[in-house]
Parts: sequence; C-alpha cells; structure tokens
Amino acid sequence: MDIRMPAINKVLISGNLTNDPRTNILENGTHVASFSVANNQRYRGKDGEWHDKTCFVDVVTWRQLAERVASKLHKGSPVMIEGELQFSQWNAQDGTKRSRVEILARSVQMLEKTGDYASGSSQKVDSSEPPRREEPQGTDYSDDIPF
Repeated sequence: MDIRMPAINKVLISGNLTNDPRTNILENGTHVASFSVANNQRYRGKDGEWHDKTCFVDVVTWRQLAERVASKLHKGSPVMIEGELQFSQWNAQDGTKRSRVEILARSVQMLEKTGDYASGSSQKVDSSEPPRREEPQGTDYSDDIPF
C-alpha cells in the first residue's frame, strides 16, 4: 500500500516578545531579525484551579520583513506570527553539537495599539507585501449593510 502524505509545514502562534529583536545585516546586504515569543495559555487543572503555562518560541525573519520587525517591535510587543518550522544544527565553540527548532516567519501581525494604530486596529507585515492601510477614522459603512 502506497501512502501519500502532504508536505505541510505551517505554524500560527500569538504571544509577546521576550526581548527586543536582534538584528544583523549580512555581507551581501540581507537583513535578518530574530526574537523570541512567549505564548501564555491558561487551563483548569484536575484540582479545579486555574494554571498558567508558557511556551517560548524562537522566530527568525528575513529581508524587508526583518527591517520592519526591527523598527516596529520591542520587548513586550504582542504579535501574531504565521510561518513554518525550520531545524538548525551547528557545532558550538566548545565542540558540542547544538540544535534548535524555530519559526521562519512569513508574516508578523503587530497587535499593539500605538501611534497611528491607537484606534484599536492592528498592522500586518508580510514578507511579500507592504503593510495594509486601515480605513480612516469616522467612516460610516452602515448604508452598505444589506439588511
């Protein structure tokens, strides 16, 4: 029996940055920014009490997305990340093998209410397109509702 399994590698996670993004410009001029996100989940245990569980995930961004992330995000920024998992392996200076699984971000949605976005909207930054502009304040679309 031949089993065909699709090659799906997609991640969606929200959380807060644990530190400011670390940025670097490679010799060829390519920008890279990396950061860690803390995702907090709350659940009720068998004892009936509420418990908190935190998952820390490393994220890496490249090129224009890295530039935007570096200029807009800071420690504590709430974000929604969409991307894929990637595995890295290397030899440390002490000779030990190291590895990590991280998210290669394809888009980063900034959920923080600051600056021009203080009205409660959010800004999505994709690696393939510029940030979308939000509709101006005070626009009334009530006449467009069909009921």
